[in-house]
Amino acid sequence: MRITWPQITLALLAVMTGAGLALQWQFNEELRSEIALLRGENQKVSQLRREHERLVTGQIPPATLERMRSDHAAVERLRAEVELMRKRVLEMEPTSQR
Repeated sequence: MRITWPQITLALLAVMTGAGLALQWQFNEELRSEIALLRGENQKVSQLRREHERLVTGQIPPATLERMRSDHAAVERLRAEVELMRKRVLEMEPTSQR
């Protein structure tokens, strides 16, 4: 049996088509894997965004925070002033009463 050029051409075309389909299948599988990975990362990003929003809404407003800092500084100044007054009172008392 003799193989003709059209048969060789058809065989080559079939092999090339099969190889092309195999490469396309492999490429599609890689893309599916990448899509699955990106979906997982997208879910993580969504969770982080929700967590960020929760934390932001739970923060003390800047005006309140500044007021609290100011109050804290005032308390520290008053404590120092009270301590200074105690020392002055002790200094004013006669030595015999101590």
